[in-house]
Amino acid sequence: MDWLSVEEECVLVNAKEMSPLWSVLADWTDSEDEAEWSAVIPVFAEIIGRWERSGYVEVYRGEEWPAHQGGERLTGDVLEETLRRPSTWEYRERPPVIGLLAVPGSSVLYSPPSD
Repeated sequence: MDWLSVEEECVLVNAKEMSPLWSVLADWTDSEDEAEWSAVIPVFAEIIGRWERSGYVEVYRGEEWPAHQGGERLTGDVLEETLRRPSTWEYRERPPVIGLLAVPGSSVLYSPPSD
């Protein structure tokens, strides 16, 4: 998908897998070292925020994975603040889970944009 950046492609794959946000960073860095993750948080926060506003992904806070099942959808200022908070991106084995979900609108991302 050469019309998407490699970072966008990483977000799309993780959204299809209903991944927690920390998983996006682990996949991108191919590392369990959270210090490495922190350097790329701004890049992924921007993509996720932009894509949520465009209707490609949704972000949920829930008590367990997958977060969208029984969780609360995060939008607007709440989402923006959540994406800016470093603790949002930390690996955790306890609630809350903050996860991505690819929605039907994301199907446009699978084809190159029309000229």
